[in-house]
Amino acid sequence: MLEEAKCLYQERVDIQALQVLGGASGGTALILGEVLVDSVSRLRSALDLRPLGSAADMLAGLQMPSDASEDLLLDLRELEEAVNLGLMKTALLLSGSITEALLLSRYPDDSTGDPGLQRLVNQAKMERLFGRDTLRQLENLVDYRDAIHPRPERRNQAFRDEARIDNALTALKLLLHELEDTDVRYGQ
Repeated sequence: MLEEAKCLYQERVDIQALQVLGGASGGTALILGEVLVDSVSRLRSALDLRPLGSAADMLAGLQMPSDASEDLLLDLRELEEAVNLGLMKTALLLSGSITEALLLSRYPDDSTGDPGLQRLVNQAKMERLFGRDTLRQLENLVDYRDAIHPRPERRNQAFRDEARIDNALTALKLLLHELEDTDVRYGQ
């Protein structure tokens, strides 16, 4: 079962880390019943951690625009790992960072200071650059980025949880869909 799970879930670090019983020899070995029960229980827990339709499943379907940098592709892989490991703060931070980098890639200003995600979303709203649903999700993502800081998290009642991770990934997914058209640019 473990070998099959490792083949089916190659991106799952937690499942890949589980050790095969009886060593790597592949031969038949005497295994205590309690060890077998414990191993099967750990595998089952790992598989049950993430229900169908989870954030990880959503991430699997994301496609970067054709003009995306190699750094953005690496960030997306890191985001996948953070979501797979349940690192909510990291997932929120990376979702916002990737979103900001995507928006900056279509922003004509070459100054050294970045305008920031809030300003980019506001400008996209003024320019009607994206659909309303995309803009609403991006505004939520701007708010969720505060969830990585202790005081704004409490003040805004925007606590890290799976629903906010799902929303952050939805914002990213909608933005990526909008940016499939490489002609979408600020200030045009």
